[in-house]
Amino acid sequence: MLPYINVSDITIPIPIVNLTIPLHPFGLLVATGVLIGTALATRRARQRGLDLDKLNSFITWMLVAGFMGGHMLDEIFYHPTEIAKFENGHFEWVRPWSLLLLWEGLSSFGGFIGGLIGIMLWKYYELKPKLNVGPISIVWFTRRPEVQPVLPFCDLILSVFPVAWIFGRGGCSVVHDHPGARATADALFAVGYPFPDANLHPRVDEFIKFIHGAYPRYDLGLLEWLFTVVLALAFALTWRRKLPTGTYAVAAAFAYAPVRFAMDYLRISDERGADPRYGGLTPAQWSCIGLFLFGAWLLTRVRAMHANGVDPMDRVLAAPEQDAPLPEKQPA
Repeated sequence: MLPYINVSDITIPIPIVNLTIPLHPFGLLVATGVLIGTALATRRARQRGLDLDKLNSFITWMLVAGFMGGHMLDEIFYHPTEIAKFENGHFEWVRPWSLLLLWEGLSSFGGFIGGLIGIMLWKYYELKPKLNVGPISIVWFTRRPEVQPVLPFCDLILSVFPVAWIFGRGGCSVVHDHPGARATADALFAVGYPFPDANLHPRVDEFIKFIHGAYPRYDLGLLEWLFTVVLALAFALTWRRKLPTGTYAVAAAFAYAPVRFAMDYLRISDERGADPRYGGLTPAQWSCIGLFLFGAWLLTRVRAMHANGVDPMDRVLAAPEQDAPLPEKQPA
């Protein structure tokens, strides 16, 4: 049985104002994943001669919308009673502003859907200043003069995304925010939780402590982390190959959807804090069905483009640099 790894927050004291800033391990790992993923994507884009300005704009829209969607959809589908409740024919708002408290929780599929919304907005719109109020410029959506292709950048991001996702799911595994069903002590990858209640966490002063608890259960953050390591390695081994644009997007959909669908059957269902079910399936399982169908549709598109010799990657290549004019010869 694997030990329960407890990682405590890091506090940074600020003597001048007599304050301490807590740094949570989950946030640190997620931020590390974002930075590494962005750096790898930029490096691959530079190697392939892509427009880096467009890529940076694409990533910004994707990340902002992804984090917003990750929290908002988590609240709507996993914690709806935090927003409002309907009892005995009476509707009552509870904390509708919780939709804006992005630090209170994230959903992976919510982040994927939010990121997709941001990508589609980027395809058709750009932000331009509309009003200047002193030193502040208020920007708003403006229709692009030319629709931008998104598949090349999506494929580029997904080629390195599993590497970044290692850090994100690593954060989930060290804070144990995805406790799974109970297991036997000899079950493969069972974790020895210190409490019978999956939602309790030990309080220890040490930064990292390995606790050999007596209550085995699956840790879904750890299981997905292991799968992500394998997927990241498989993708990394193909980086030097010239694959048809869209290949990584199709591979990611077909690899992740069935694994996550099966894994969600290990989520707790009869304890406090259990995920809600809709038609017997978790929100993530319904999303997996949609993701798999999308992957099947995209596969037909990628094969058709490849058969016709069309590569959308050509539309996002950087403009060739103009040779600088030679200086005029000065008279002797």
